[in-house]
Amino acid sequence: MSKGFINKYLVPYWISFPDNQYYPFGFGVTAFSVEDAYSIFEEFGFDYHKTAKEIKIIENIKYDEIPYSHKTELNMGPMVVRGIWFPHLNSGP
Repeated sequence: MSKGFINKYLVPYWISFPDNQYYPFGFGVTAFSVEDAYSIFEEFGFDYHKTAKEIKIIENIKYDEIPYSHKTELNMGPMVVRGIWFPHLNSGP
C-alpha cells in the first residue's frame, strides 16, 4: 500500500461538484482514502477534482443515501469493489 493511504479498508464515497452545472452531478467511488479516490479518477481521465470550485464528499455512503439513486441504480457497479461504481467503471460487463 502506498504512503498516502490512511485507511486499510475500502470506503464508499459519493463525490459531487455542486457549484458547476457542467460537471457530472456526482461519482460513486470506493477507495482506501479520498486521495486514493482522486487517483482512481485520474486513471480514467477525470480531473474534475482539480478544477472544481467546491467538492462535496460523503464518506461511507449507503445505497439509500445516494443522491438520485432512482436514476443511478441502473448505471451502478458494486460498491464493495475498489473503483468507480457510478458510473459503472469498476468491474467487467
